[in-house]
Amino acid sequence: MAAKKKSDLTYSQAAEELETILDEIESGTADVDVLGEKVERASTLIRFCRQTLSGTELRVRKVVEDLNTVASEAPSEAEEPED
Repeated sequence: MAAKKKSDLTYSQAAEELETILDEIESGTADVDVLGEKVERASTLIRFCRQTLSGTELRVRKVVEDLNTVASEAPSEAEEPED
């Protein structure tokens, strides 16, 4: 199992690898000799996914807040001068 650098890993790749590990464990095809390594890798991937989701949530909230600020600062139709 080749370990990828955290910076090279995407959420989709991590989720796919987690699914593969889970399938191997559930089906019983995971080799007992490497089961501990697979569980450790799964733990690392779960942590990565949680951090990625948390970071994405913060960025989305910031964008929404910025949009709300812009919307509240925009002049209303009643305030616009008539031609």
